[in-house]
Amino acid sequence: MVGWGVKKVKATEAQQKKLIGTVLSAAVQFYLRSQAERVESLKIHIGGNNRSLLSGRIPDVSVSARGVIYRGLHLSQIALNASRIRINLGQVLQGKPLQLLEPIPVECDLQLYAGDLDASARSPLLADALTQLLRSHFLLPAGNLENLQLTLGANRLKLTADLTGVPLTLTTQLQLASPTQLRLAEPRLQMPHLVPETHRSDMTLDLGSDVDIQDLGVSAEQLTLRGIIWVKP
Repeated sequence: MVGWGVKKVKATEAQQKKLIGTVLSAAVQFYLRSQAERVESLKIHIGGNNRSLLSGRIPDVSVSARGVIYRGLHLSQIALNASRIRINLGQVLQGKPLQLLEPIPVECDLQLYAGDLDASARSPLLADALTQLLRSHFLLPAGNLENLQLTLGANRLKLTADLTGVPLTLTTQLQLASPTQLRLAEPRLQMPHLVPETHRSDMTLDLGSDVDIQDLGVSAEQLTLRGIIWVKP
């Protein structure tokens, strides 16, 4: 009789963990999809035991996704790992949206294929940053950059656009200046019939204090970033 009782308790605990894991997985999926404009595929693994999960603490979560569009940025593939996450589990179990209760560092492995990077150039987030960067370093005349296109090469980046109907081409090396900054090394600007070819000193693009990039890879096929992003409630 005792043996049967133990088996029953163990089965109940396993069922509880499965239920909690299922609810959390669904809540995390909904949360992540709500943050993005599009997600083609999404896989989630949630680690932890009943005690930690029931307290609203998730020891570790791993996420892999493809075909993500976030704030206009096209992300071909992305892998995320986070640990020591605190959430509003009580509310989640009542059917309410998942919320983070404190900031968490998320390890990221991000890949942007050349086509997706080019599509990202039309996002307001990246287009505005590139426009401000060019104006501050090359003193471009007033006007909006249109028809932005980005092309990758071996450690290089090429930007083409139109400024008030005049073609513009910027070629530069793309490097990691610091964990929070990208460097455009040896930039060269060409605007035929308007200004002569212009060379400038290196430029930096600040990504913000919530980013900690550890590795950057650039080839003709894709751009790869590895590092940590702080996600705040």
